[in-house]
Amino acid sequence: MGNTRWRSFRIEHFETDLWIAVDEGLYSKRTEKFSRERVIHYREILDSLIEEFPEFLTSLVPLTAPAGVHPLIGDMYRATSISGTGPMSAVAGAIAEYVCKDLVSEFGFTEVIVENGGDIFMRVTSPVTIAVYAGSSPLSDRIGVIIKPEDSPLSVCCSSGTIGHSLSFGTADACMIACRSGAQADAYATACCNEVKDASMIDKITSDYLQKPEILSVVIIKGDKVSVGGKLEVKILNA
Repeated sequence: MGNTRWRSFRIEHFETDLWIAVDEGLYSKRTEKFSRERVIHYREILDSLIEEFPEFLTSLVPLTAPAGVHPLIGDMYRATSISGTGPMSAVAGAIAEYVCKDLVSEFGFTEVIVENGGDIFMRVTSPVTIAVYAGSSPLSDRIGVIIKPEDSPLSVCCSSGTIGHSLSFGTADACMIACRSGAQADAYATACCNEVKDASMIDKITSDYLQKPEILSVVIIKGDKVSVGGKLEVKILNA
């Protein structure tokens, strides 16, 4: 991302850590101030809900949404109801989507990329390539997913059983899921990663997940094995 196409900056607020890139020509310092305000706003919504419904934070299975919740919270409940995971499995992708859309609405950006702990929501007007990081796998940063303008706005989320602090019941080095919805991509990435126990399973899991209408593409990396499928173009990087 270190080029003149974007101006990038970082927003940190408690556990939330966003890396944001926007149109270089439309950037102003108010962009960063506004982004921070939106992150704080969404965190306050989440924290208020968790205070009232503590199980939202800890549940590993879907829950029934209370009446009248904020749309971001509603998206998380819906995403986990179809993925079979707990609500917080969708939080990073949901916040990335809402901040991205807020920036487009407020400033008229034609390109915005919001990355939240490996979960991305983007709107682009020319192609970008995302490298899939997979820790110690020899395929780490070797698999590139190409996002074309007609594919966006789009969420690309990644979960791992070997990297990071997030809870996972699987052993995949990386499970990447692409959806239109940030919450859905995040929740499905968690669910997909939970299912991977060894490399022999990844082709079937990829096929199974591509049957879900919300999922556009899947990349699963386990050791020196990779399984890919779906709408988005995938290429080998640094070959």
